[in-house]
Amino acid sequence: KDPTISAEVPGKVVKIAVRTGEPVKQGQVLARLDSSDVELQASADSAEIARIQALLAQQERVLARQTELVQKNFISKNALDEATAQRDALKSQLATAQARAGLSRNNVGKTRVVAPFAGTIEEQLVAAGDYVKLGDPLFRLVSNTRLRAHLPFPESAAPRLKVGMPVRITSPLAPESGIEAVVEDIRPTV
Repeated sequence: KDPTISAEVPGKVVKIAVRTGEPVKQGQVLARLDSSDVELQASADSAEIARIQALLAQQERVLARQTELVQKNFISKNALDEATAQRDALKSQLATAQARAGLSRNNVGKTRVVAPFAGTIEEQLVAAGDYVKLGDPLFRLVSNTRLRAHLPFPESAAPRLKVGMPVRITSPLAPESGIEAVVEDIRPTV
């Protein structure tokens, strides 16, 4: 089965850059999805990081002041412990926000659908204006370097076929240029 290129993020298809039958290079842009939602999420995540960093900086100053006050016996150690716990909680929130922002940045990049390898577009499954969900197929891509032939045979030929058996495949359009291969699997069907 030929590989299917699927959407890695949901969104509206805003541009189709290739058509059925067109050769593509690895990394070539095949389509673009609307990136506005994921860019807004990435901006919101960056703002959340800035907010938590400001709170953390303020908490570090409070902690430093309270450490001095504890050393001078002006406040109890419990107040210092509480300030330390709040600082540690803010550090955890910051780590979580940074991880979420990393995912958002990755999702922005996933709005550019690219060819994972060189090949030919066998089938275009979407059009500009379509809304796709995560995992929806967009294109079917055939590799130029690793081709598969699905050859139906009658049941009577089954005893003569074995996995690993060498085969030579030719085309009526170019009978002089055959392809040497081996049988990779045999799938009985009804």
